[in-house]
Amino acid sequence: MRSVPVGMFHHVNHNADDFITVSVKHFADQMACLVKEGVTTLSAQELLEHQLGQKEAPAKSFAITFDDAWLDVYVHAFPILKQHGLKFTIFVVTDWSEAASKNPPATLPFDFPTHHESEKLVRANRTGEVICGWDHLREMMASGLCSIESHTATHEDVTKMSGDSLRADLRRASQSLQANLGVTSRQLCWPKGRHNKQSTTLAQEEGIEATYLVKRGVNLAGKGGLDIKRFTVDDRPGSWLLKQIGIFSRPVYGYLYSRIKPDRLQEKLLKRLSGKPKK
Repeated sequence: MRSVPVGMFHHVNHNADDFITVSVKHFADQMACLVKEGVTTLSAQELLEHQLGQKEAPAKSFAITFDDAWLDVYVHAFPILKQHGLKFTIFVVTDWSEAASKNPPATLPFDFPTHHESEKLVRANRTGEVICGWDHLREMMASGLCSIESHTATHEDVTKMSGDSLRADLRRASQSLQANLGVTSRQLCWPKGRHNKQSTTLAQEEGIEATYLVKRGVNLAGKGGLDIKRFTVDDRPGSWLLKQIGIFSRPVYGYLYSRIKPDRLQEKLLKRLSGKPKK
């Protein structure tokens, strides 16, 4: 039985060693290594077909995912992905992209703030400086390489929402993607990976067929799409990424590795959510 590794990215910019950021240098090397080793990148639909057991994925397969639709993905990652013809998926926070579209930057930036500063700009209604607007997303979709799926409308913790609030959030995100991009999203990335039984049930009722986690593990063919596991892609060379893909392609090895070795990003997120100071 085959497992398809799924990598989780957020930022690609020149802030090396920043939280959930891969430097442009390392990202370029990672993507070049995928091509050199003959790795097939999957669209969101192709990954779902694998999960549902509808279509067998190639032996060397990998899914590239970006959370939040940060503008540096359009500026720095997209040209590299397009150069190599690599497929990728962006999970869009629709309220953020809507706000960014109303106040886009006069010129595209080359340098970007840190993740922490970017979050501050979103909260300060300066979203257009750091988040992709609809035009950026349309251009990436037009390449034929980019899948767009939901990351909710608000990026709030769904485990703290009432059922009615969560349902309204999911519907607004779905309607926004349809109205602005013509996308019928059936896949959902949980903000910060947080979810519970209620949120999963409501998502299914709203037509969601796949949900993505912030959790390492294996994704076996035919096991369904409601707990797609992803590993954090670190700011490291392409050889490191190929090693991770090799680990999570092998079901037994990937399972044991995910149980024994903690996920760096998951640990940091838990510390933030608990209010513990960062080391």
